[in-house]
Amino acid sequence: SQNNINLGLEYVGPRTLMNRDKYPFIHTMAECLELIAAIDRSNVGIQLDAFHWYCAGETKEDLLKLEPERIITVDLNDAKIGRSRDEQLDWDRELPADTGVVDIKSFLTALVEIGYTGPIRAEPFNKELNKLETDQVLQKTMKAMRNAVSKMY
Repeated sequence: SQNNINLGLEYVGPRTLMNRDKYPFIHTMAECLELIAAIDRSNVGIQLDAFHWYCAGETKEDLLKLEPERIITVDLNDAKIGRSRDEQLDWDRELPADTGVVDIKSFLTALVEIGYTGPIRAEPFNKELNKLETDQVLQKTMKAMRNAVSKMY
């Protein structure tokens, strides 16, 4: 891009969000990629989120179709136990690989297979985690990220 700025567009997978709006917008990877293709700018790509990938019912095969240079960033997190895919709430998640609801191994393995080398970060929306001191949050998040990556081996 001209000023070295990239824009990642994120689709939102939880059905609980689609059902609340009169006109639901983009909620699958395919729809997001269609919008990115229509924008047709080299600095616009996908902001890929493991939670939304799971909620949209997507698979490793869907990820394997991605061009790694079109992925701007990746968010890792996990879903709540006791909720079906369609009952997950966007604002209530777990740290990466904490529950095993989201298939982190398939998600990360696919990214490695396509050659993605960009940033990966944790993005839990978790009330209990937010109550902790910053150092505790960092320690728990680092442990979760290491655990998620170890699932690949």
